[in-house]
Amino acid sequence: MMIKYDISDRLTDVVKHLPCSFQKFRDVESIIKIVDIDGRAQVRDFSEDIERMLGSKMKSVKRLAESAEDADLYHEFNKTLQFDYYNSMLVNTMDDDGNFIELGGEFPLEENEHFNNIPVNTMQSDVQVPTNVYNKDPYILNGIYMSEALNDVFANNFKKDPTLTWQYFGSSSGFFRIYPVLTLSLSLTLSLSLSFTIQHFKVLVDDLHVKGEGKVAKAMKESFKILNEAATKGQGSLCNQAIMLITDGAMEDFKDVFEEFNWPDRRGYYTHISTLADVQENVMEYLHVLSRPMVINHNHDIIWTEAYMDSVLFATKAQSLLLMTSVAMPVFSKKKETLSHGILLGVVGSDIPLLEVMKLAPRYRLGPHGYAFLITNNGYILAHPDLRPLYKDGKKLKPKPNYNSVDLAEVEWEDIDETKRPMFLTNDYFYTTINDTPFSFGMVLTRGHGQLMFMGTVSVEEGLHDLTSPDLSIAAEWTYCETDIDPHHRKYSQLQAVIRYLQGKEPDLECDEVLLQQTLFDAVVTAPLEAYWQAIMLNASGMEAGVETAFLGTRSGIIRLTRYTGMETRVAKKFLTPADKDNLFTMDHFPLWYRLAMENPAGRFLYYMPVEDNDNKDKTAVTAVTVSSGGKTAMAGGKLLLSFTLSEMSGSFSQLLEALMHLVASMCTEVFNTHRSVHTGSSTLSGATAKCLTHILLWRGKHSICLVPKRPWLLLSVCSYDNCDGFHIFIGFFSCPVS
Repeated sequence: MMIKYDISDRLTDVVKHLPCSFQKFRDVESIIKIVDIDGRAQVRDFSEDIERMLGSKMKSVKRLAESAEDADLYHEFNKTLQFDYYNSMLVNTMDDDGNFIELGGEFPLEENEHFNNIPVNTMQSDVQVPTNVYNKDPYILNGIYMSEALNDVFANNFKKDPTLTWQYFGSSSGFFRIYPVLTLSLSLTLSLSLSFTIQHFKVLVDDLHVKGEGKVAKAMKESFKILNEAATKGQGSLCNQAIMLITDGAMEDFKDVFEEFNWPDRRGYYTHISTLADVQENVMEYLHVLSRPMVINHNHDIIWTEAYMDSVLFATKAQSLLLMTSVAMPVFSKKKETLSHGILLGVVGSDIPLLEVMKLAPRYRLGPHGYAFLITNNGYILAHPDLRPLYKDGKKLKPKPNYNSVDLAEVEWEDIDETKRPMFLTNDYFYTTINDTPFSFGMVLTRGHGQLMFMGTVSVEEGLHDLTSPDLSIAAEWTYCETDIDPHHRKYSQLQAVIRYLQGKEPDLECDEVLLQQTLFDAVVTAPLEAYWQAIMLNASGMEAGVETAFLGTRSGIIRLTRYTGMETRVAKKFLTPADKDNLFTMDHFPLWYRLAMENPAGRFLYYMPVEDNDNKDKTAVTAVTVSSGGKTAMAGGKLLLSFTLSEMSGSFSQLLEALMHLVASMCTEVFNTHRSVHTGSSTLSGATAKCLTHILLWRGKHSICLVPKRPWLLLSVCSYDNCDGFHIFIGFFSCPVS
């Protein structure tokens, strides 16, 4: 059927431009292959990388603990000690005369990208003393003086492992030493987590009401029975056992209970708190009681925390990856005269952004729908793409009260509602433990394209030429080259780092060679599109009214993009901009249009409408056309789309559909004829043309939609794969806003 020149002739014109792309694939055909992803081997590889990374953090913390214990061993308490230190509350603070105040001092602070652009000084640590603690108390001064020995260890740790973030020593006497130097107003990721805890604690306390009677003696008996049973049967982690009773002063005699269950005497501890000032001194005493066995036995257990929020959470990009975990170790007194008392000096530790951990499971190796996750030994999520720790309270984002105690089943549980879905995926789960930690690592691969990877090789020279094209960008949040290790590399974007590494200007960069090779190959294969798009731009008669954007994406994170209209006339102004996270390659996911198109059968048209403004009646829709044949088919990820404005379109959707079917049939015929002489056994392709277009799928969320477009513009991209049947895949897209 002929629908003026606007549709069929235009689509025919597009097909005429395909041979140049065909030739490009034939040039590299001999070195193209499809490989199966071995999920078991890959999950082991990822977990071993994570194990090495976390192991290096544990070694750093152990060095801190050993240094702190040695410093205390050789330090003699001096009641009259006079010592000036840098107080983080007072750093760079001046008095009215313009002089730096006592314990403040002048510190040059520079914004450091590695520390979330917080102004820091990596040459030194400083000390935070709580406001209710006298900052020149003899015990405080002696502890701070002793812990000065940690400065060199902090710096050396950071030099050995530049991926380290905050390192710290928290003293049982009340002060907190942190590296690098920062001001209190910017201090600590832990402070935000603590403020959230206090906030929710207050809510819980406000909701408490006095009701009934507490049977404390009965509760004590039951507590003893539970602990005794656990110790007898070897249940749990077999660590210290303790019963802590905190009351409001109600008097009750538990002598009979303790004589029955706690014989012989376990040297328990009792205190009475009568004023607010007694809280710190008396309550903290129980730590010495609990630490006795560890000190006497010289046990330095490594402690890993559950996930907690980073202080820069609200300025970050992916909620599920903006949490942190901390590794910590106790510091004990090794002095002979106090060894039997079990004196806990404090705790050393370091923060680890979970974002950095999950970078060790790169997105391109998981596929468009695949993902990785971390859980604790209690089954709680550390990192997962479906973990959403925030909720909206008006215009503000607030943390959910239980954001760090979400069970894996809560996000992985099968959705059993009867709502119509655009697609159904079958996933395979692979998981393993991470040695020497309480964590487990898992990953998900989607059956089909998700378990296949497309591999191709081109020369660095050829790839570099095409990688510098102005229409090309790569996934900014992916790690092609590690720019965070050397401070001199932090100024480079990922694309700049890749180019400089390939040019030999930065040979010390640590880069993912497999990802770089795929990126180079994709850049070369998709290069002809740039010239074609520019030719269309320059040819006014070839420019279809309403076309806004043409773009293409590949599995290696490449996006080629051409804008046909300026920002002032563009309907989807945020589409494929840094603010449009759903439609870009991120740490969390592949673009939404990419994921939808990848899992659709060959020949299915898919219309996708990213919504950026509910009041805007013009929306963008995209459709994918895929044609494939052969036993093994992998997706290289060639996606070419165009954006249209609805105001420029009208006409019959049935006419559009028929024209598109005509185009696909033409594509099939040309493809089959082009490669019939190259691939033997092509008789199996007879009749395949009729099967090229089988389905039209339209939806918006859970609802069907109706399109009334005219003159849609279809451009085509070509992706090729070598497999046992030796045929090829062609992928094309167009898009248009719909109301």
